[in-house]
Amino acid sequence: MKKIYEIYCKIEEVLVGTVFVSIVVLIFSAAFFRVFDKPIVWADDIAKFLFSWAAFLGADVAMRHSRLVGVDMLVKKFPAKIQKILQLFVFSVIIALLASFVFYGTKLSIESVDRSFQTLSKFSYSIVTSSLPVSSLLMILTASLKISKIIRNFKDDEYDVLRDNPDSTPQTKSCC
Repeated sequence: MKKIYEIYCKIEEVLVGTVFVSIVVLIFSAAFFRVFDKPIVWADDIAKFLFSWAAFLGADVAMRHSRLVGVDMLVKKFPAKIQKILQLFVFSVIIALLASFVFYGTKLSIESVDRSFQTLSKFSYSIVTSSLPVSSLLMILTASLKISKIIRNFKDDEYDVLRDNPDSTPQTKSCC
């Protein structure tokens, strides 16, 4: 199961990066061709679709790598065990918030089935709005794994889930 999750994570990261590059190329091309009175009329709609998915999937990648914005000046003043309890609380609140995003985002996606893009009338706007509940589910998984790591490493005062980087190799401590 761990190997499948690692493969999924790698695919998600490559996908997010590719989509962001695609957005830049698409918008640049649309602006370039507009100068020559040959606008790419569907470029804005495709960019909205790509951006919604890239932003929300990118948030999952950022959470996994502990790269979301956070303020920990006060928390760092507490002992390690209290810090971990606060981290458990914060991730629990995040999961509750994400669960509401899944619920209301699903409702929004269902409600926007009949809404179409301006230039792509055959495509439902639900493909944009569904990025919220889908990515929220993925972020719930990520937050749950973070909670699991905190619990597994609760007695280890050196472990800090917010500094945990899945890509880093274990550092050897030098004697000096």
